[in-house]
Amino acid sequence: MKIFTNVQKTQKEQSKGDIVLVHGSWGSSEMWMTYIKQLAEKGWNVYAPDLRGHGKSDGQIAGTTMDDYVEDIHTSVTDHDLENPVVIGHSMGGLVALMYARDHNPAAVVAIDPSPTVEVQGSAEKSYPDEYTAVDAGMPTDPQAVMQAFPDISQDMLMKLKNMLGPESGAARTQRKRGISVTKEELSMPTLFVGGELGESVDFGIGIQTATEMADYYEKDVIEIAGASHPGILVGENAPAAVKKIDEWLTRNLN
Repeated sequence: MKIFTNVQKTQKEQSKGDIVLVHGSWGSSEMWMTYIKQLAEKGWNVYAPDLRGHGKSDGQIAGTTMDDYVEDIHTSVTDHDLENPVVIGHSMGGLVALMYARDHNPAAVVAIDPSPTVEVQGSAEKSYPDEYTAVDAGMPTDPQAVMQAFPDISQDMLMKLKNMLGPESGAARTQRKRGISVTKEELSMPTLFVGGELGESVDFGIGIQTATEMADYYEKDVIEIAGASHPGILVGENAPAAVKKIDEWLTRNLN
C-alpha cells in the first residue's frame, strides 16, 4: 500500500532532526500546513503522511483500525529511511503517535489535544458506522455556530477546512472507545502533551483538560495554547504559538 507523505526539508545548513506529523480524524497532511512550513524554517526536516484512505494515500476508510494507522506511520518512516524521528500527532493522531512511540521508541513524542489512552479514559462499549463524518460527530453546520465554536479560525480558513475534511473509520473510533493501552513504562522517551484552551468548544473536541489528565497520569510535561480551539491549534491564529512552544520544548529536551 502506498502511503503519500508531504515532505519539507529545512534549508538550514544543519538540521535539528526529523519530525513526523500524524493528522487526526477526517483530515490529511493538509491540516499541518502551518507546522510544516514553520518547523522547516526552524531547522527540522518535516514528514507529514496521509493515513490510508485519507488525502493522497491508497487504501479505504471502512474497517481501518488504529493499529493500521500506526503501521502507516511506520511505513512512512521506513520509506524515507528515518532514524529515531520525533513524532507529533493531533487528536486521533495524537493517540496514534503514542501507540507508535510505545512500539518503536522514537526520539520524542508530542500529543496535541490527544485522544486519551484506556489508562486515562477507561473503557466503553460503543459502536459506530463503517464511515462517519465530522458532522456526524457533532460539527455544527450553521455558519454562525461554526464561527462561535472556532473563534481563532478565520472565515477563509473555515471554508478551506470544510473542504479538507472527509470520512473517518468507525472501526478506529470504536477501538478508541473500548480503550487502547499505552503504559507509563512504554513512554520512556521525552513526551509532551499540548492542549488548546478552547479545545472542547464542540462535542468531539479535545483540549487542555484531557492533555493535563494525560500529562498527570504519565508524569510528563504539558503546555496550554491560549485561545486555541481543537482544529484551530493546527490551522488557526494560535498555531504559530504552538509551533514555537513545541520547538522550544524539543530543543530543551533533545540536546
